[in-house]
Amino acid sequence: MSNLKLQKRTKIFKIHSFLRYGILAFLTAILCIFTWPVVAQNKNTTTVVNLPQEQQAKTLYIEGRFAEAVNLLQQAEQVYEKNNDAVGQSVVLSNLALNFQQLGLTVQANQAIENAINILQKTQNSGQSLTVWAQVWDVKGSLQLTQGKAEDALSSWQQAESFYQQLQNSNKTTFTQVNQAQALKALGLYQQAISTLQKLISTLEKQPDSLTKAAGFRSLGDALVVAGDIKQAEVYLNKSLNISEQLKSTEAIAQAHLSLGNLARVKGKLAVKLVEKTRQNNQSLDYYKKASLSSANLSTQTQAKLNQLGLLVEMKKWQEAQEIYPELQNQIANLPVGRPSIYAQVNLAQSLLKLRNYIPINLPTIAKILAVAKQQAEQLQDVRSQSFVLGNLGHLYELTQQWSIAQNLTEKALDLSQSIQAEDIAYLWQWQMGRIFCQGDTRCSQKPNFSSAITEYTEAFNTLQTIRGDLVATNADVQFSFRESAEPVYRRLVDLLLQSPSPTQEHLKKARQVLEALQVAKLQNFLQQACQDSKLQLDEVIDTKDKTAAVIYSMILSDRLDVILKLPNQSLYHFPTQISRKESVEILNRLHSNLQEVGSDEELQEDAKKVYSWLIQPLQTLLEKNQIKTLIFVLDGPLRKIPMAALYDGQQYLVEKYAVSLALGLQVRDPIPLKRTEMKVLAASLTEPPASVSGFSRLENVAKEVKEIKNTGVTVNWIAEQQFTRKIFNQQLNADKIDIVHLATHGQFGADRENTFVLTADGTLKIDDFAQMFSRERQSSTQKIELLILSACQTASGNDQEVMGIAGTTVQAGASSAIASLWDLDDEASVTFTKEFYQHLGQPNINRAEALRLAQLALLENSNYDHPRYWSPYVLVGSWL
Repeated sequence: MSNLKLQKRTKIFKIHSFLRYGILAFLTAILCIFTWPVVAQNKNTTTVVNLPQEQQAKTLYIEGRFAEAVNLLQQAEQVYEKNNDAVGQSVVLSNLALNFQQLGLTVQANQAIENAINILQKTQNSGQSLTVWAQVWDVKGSLQLTQGKAEDALSSWQQAESFYQQLQNSNKTTFTQVNQAQALKALGLYQQAISTLQKLISTLEKQPDSLTKAAGFRSLGDALVVAGDIKQAEVYLNKSLNISEQLKSTEAIAQAHLSLGNLARVKGKLAVKLVEKTRQNNQSLDYYKKASLSSANLSTQTQAKLNQLGLLVEMKKWQEAQEIYPELQNQIANLPVGRPSIYAQVNLAQSLLKLRNYIPINLPTIAKILAVAKQQAEQLQDVRSQSFVLGNLGHLYELTQQWSIAQNLTEKALDLSQSIQAEDIAYLWQWQMGRIFCQGDTRCSQKPNFSSAITEYTEAFNTLQTIRGDLVATNADVQFSFRESAEPVYRRLVDLLLQSPSPTQEHLKKARQVLEALQVAKLQNFLQQACQDSKLQLDEVIDTKDKTAAVIYSMILSDRLDVILKLPNQSLYHFPTQISRKESVEILNRLHSNLQEVGSDEELQEDAKKVYSWLIQPLQTLLEKNQIKTLIFVLDGPLRKIPMAALYDGQQYLVEKYAVSLALGLQVRDPIPLKRTEMKVLAASLTEPPASVSGFSRLENVAKEVKEIKNTGVTVNWIAEQQFTRKIFNQQLNADKIDIVHLATHGQFGADRENTFVLTADGTLKIDDFAQMFSRERQSSTQKIELLILSACQTASGNDQEVMGIAGTTVQAGASSAIASLWDLDDEASVTFTKEFYQHLGQPNINRAEALRLAQLALLENSNYDHPRYWSPYVLVGSWL
């Protein structure tokens, strides 16, 4: 590979772009055709049609033939310019911008819309120019959002909304509000996004039933799916369906079924239990079948069938997939040539690649489908589509181990994606190049192109980092699509960096950086928003503030478990253990189960000793030599659901030798040691769960728990029982500076935000409510919560993803750290634990991690609670000082 090409590959793009498949699919979903004539239409933008070229361009745009539409619109612009028709020229320029946007020609798209604005500013204000102004700002918002400029997009859509309101166009006003909610979501302003959508609901409810109203509810439902509000999304998609059925519009019914099918598919991915996952997937299939049967539109029929096929492949229903394949192939062949047709062919090819081992489909058949798509993309001069097709062709040759051809095709795909700054697909081809250089070998270090593989994986990682925030804002099931489509890049890069028998310090530092990025990305995916806060590097904390602490990083790879150790003011150490992922996960799952079962001591200690031998034993000499007292763990996968305090060396549990804390990455909130004489606690307790929430038992001892806090001499403001409502809690929280918030009430950390909550007397306090209630503390540098204690909360099912709920709740509350439990606690043991913890917390030379250790030891030394089931589930996440 030439130096020039290598330099080209190693550039990191500065321009943010959305994961365009996700965001453009969303924007396309809310496209409606209105009675006023239109040309190129996107998100309900309308233009006056005066020339034949514009009518033809409209048709070409809808068909996805953007380059041809550009040619016609440029001809129309020249006519308007020659006739001094400023309004007509501005309309054409805004539609040109939309087509340039679809082609990935960002500079041309921006220039076109700016030219339209400059021309309009010189025209007299009129009803017609108001309409065009509205469209121009609408289009500009779309351009800005797809370039990652969410704040600018929000402003542009607010401008568009103002014009639509002057025109009394309630329908267009509705859709600009939907778009504003999407921009707010991209900015991480979840509550504002929901508030905007709620106002929109009120507006729609007042309108008489019509196809426009049905389309509005459908768009709202799709937007709520993107925002992660699954329950509300279902409500409004069903309203759209009901109105469509009352009006007997077969196409509107089909569109509603398609959206409901997509929603059920998301719910299937979010489901933890297999029974519920299967139920949702079957419901999704049913909706897709209905959409395909009820629609007379070939495009809708094809999309429904493609979704159906993709889901059948996911569900491994090979026979049913084989039955719909021939019909789907015929439908795609009859689609007009355009980007939708090209994407449909690639989509089909991807499903067939997964099916080929189960039904009689050979690779040449799939290659032929992609070859047709390639020819159409070249004919349309659609660079993005060309890149997409070539990359998938490269993948096909990768599967057949024709490495030279695969590399050539993938390089071309990568060059094309980079030429239009399409990072969302560029990383796919960088990842694919890395796999090709490894030639399918897990132990790639023996391959001649090993260094090139690391380079390509590093580029894929860097590209993912530039678009990560945009990935988070894309849709509700992003945490699952991330797991499938991005997380393997992080893991494989770490694998390659650590494959050498003696990795360099540079490789160890890079591996650790990638580990942190993966952990942060997982947390952002859980929260579906970016996490911004003032933080310190863990290295800085242990090098300067606590030289008795060490950081242990772990990564479970396919054939081994890697550990990296960071000691104060020293180089990094690397310790690999040769154990397969399958075996390690099996041991960890068994240990997690036995830790919760009293009477399982022998098997428990045997497995706890094995995990100790992976994570601690190789480091033991170094830890002792450096007089380490506190271990900070950055854990991977199923290791996160194991309390490290319960690891066993054959004679002692880890808690008997070290204080323990968990971190999600290389950074923590700037830690401020707690001073006992100054500590202020806001405590809330609830004995009886509210009637509106089922599945939780009575907590007999929460009042005793809070009284024990008061008995230690700490200043406590206590909200008890029926007084513990959202409103009163919020008032007390913001009434004074609080150091510690102690919630003695049931709670749950689920696999997603919807199932992560705390019980109050009047219902549930969800994780997103924490962000709103703790807003003052999050924004203040002097009033931040230092410690959040969730004494009766638990993970819902032991899924390692659910541990993200603890960290997520901490982040949303703006707390430096949190203490919570990995499973349900003994009510009486909690009283003893709380008493011991607060007696030590804030004492000289006792930080929060040591206070936790001493409280756990008190339970361990009590014959009633000496089993790890009682003392080990308490975990400290975040700052330990």
